[in-house]
Amino acid sequence: MRVTTDIPDERVAGLLCCGFEGGVGYWCRIIDYREPHKPEPVLDADACVPLPHIYPHVDYPLTGGAVVCHVTDDPNPDDLVLDRAACERGLQLMAEKAPSHWGDFLAGREDAVTGDVFLQLCLLGEVVYG
Repeated sequence: MRVTTDIPDERVAGLLCCGFEGGVGYWCRIIDYREPHKPEPVLDADACVPLPHIYPHVDYPLTGGAVVCHVTDDPNPDDLVLDRAACERGLQLMAEKAPSHWGDFLAGREDAVTGDVFLQLCLLGEVVYG
């Protein structure tokens, strides 16, 4: 049985914030940004950062740009591109492969660990670290 859920961009932005600002530093580093044609802030005033500032690691992937990352312990790393499609895949995989983290996210209990799991699923397709 398949169930679909609409997730607002603001919630995904919060999850990106949790992951990049608290969760992935031990395995992942940002090496570049691909700026969207017209960058826009995604997070609302109740989120972890105020508007109208643009935060590339949060806003770019959801507004037509991307964040390019590398795995820190890989001597010849491939570019891992986090864009909107990767975020959508990551959410789907989190629901399928990490249901406890998915439940925490849906309940508004996401934290650095939830963000870390989400970004691993977005960028690697599975939970490899942690």
